[in-house]
Amino acid sequence: MQNILQNQYVQYQQSKESIDIINYKYHDLKNQIIALRAEQDPDKRNAFLTKMENEIKFYEAQYKTGNTVLDTVLASKNIYCIKNDITLTCVADGTLLNDMDVIDICTIFGNALDNAIEYEQQIEEKEKRLIHVSVFSQKGFLMIRFENYFEGELKLEGDLPATTKENSYYHGYGLKSIRYAVEKYDGVVNVNQKDNWFELTILIPLSN
Repeated sequence: MQNILQNQYVQYQQSKESIDIINYKYHDLKNQIIALRAEQDPDKRNAFLTKMENEIKFYEAQYKTGNTVLDTVLASKNIYCIKNDITLTCVADGTLLNDMDVIDICTIFGNALDNAIEYEQQIEEKEKRLIHVSVFSQKGFLMIRFENYFEGELKLEGDLPATTKENSYYHGYGLKSIRYAVEKYDGVVNVNQKDNWFELTILIPLSN
């Protein structure tokens, strides 16, 4: 119950921060429109318009995976990433998740992205704060992979990351919740490190 309440509070904080970001952007655009109205030079006016258009595109719902639940989760996490100078990219066939329960989609992607975001916030160099999500099918399996830039060496206890100050964020109910959701579909969860990348990979058999 304590964990559930904590997760609800975290979600509230993220929603509040998302609203703040939108409000900041609203004021920025309003000021840009004032400047645009006063600009007489056609070239400068067009440059203003191009900049505004690019900024609006950056904040729109960028994810059209074919699964509206996944799109919503990704859009929400991306707004948080933008505020924290984290680059979140995704290549996903969301239609592969259409037979999965909504709660399980939120559990898997929400927890995995929260873990990755929490770690990337510790990376000092902003250009290295990278997270990539992929969803695809391969040899009869649904493959879900979360990758994030990782410094240091990943130590495992069994098949789970060992608890250390550097990677303790992988522990707790997040990873256990992911595993519980995945096992309902006879799937497995693997963690691994490849060079400077941490990988959380999920394999679930695809139904005929």
